[in-house]
Amino acid sequence: MSKYIEYLNDKLIIHFTGMTAAASLKKEIKVPLSAIQSVKIDEFKINPLAFRVGTSGIGKNVKHGRFLYDNEWVFLSYSNHKNVLILDLEGFEFKKIVLEIEAPEEAKAKIEGLLSRI
Repeated sequence: MSKYIEYLNDKLIIHFTGMTAAASLKKEIKVPLSAIQSVKIDEFKINPLAFRVGTSGIGKNVKHGRFLYDNEWVFLSYSNHKNVLILDLEGFEFKKIVLEIEAPEEAKAKIEGLLSRI
């Protein structure tokens, strides 16, 4: 997959590679664990006309980059809006980070494990 999460004791580093890095205009996002308010797996839709910095692909669900959502910036990287990992954040440049990744349940469990230690 063109994105993966590095799990550290005090932060997550979300790495983007290949076309995903080009489409989202980012190679990585460093998220302090202290900024994570909740982690869930759900579907996430955004208005197709939402202001964005990045790309929306040919399909209506393809989203990569920064989008204005409820007057706040969110970072999206998915081709399918269902079963995505959603990080709700506070005091960070994005209000949410929404990712389509392999094994989202495993990622959620790892993040919750890290959060339980702080």
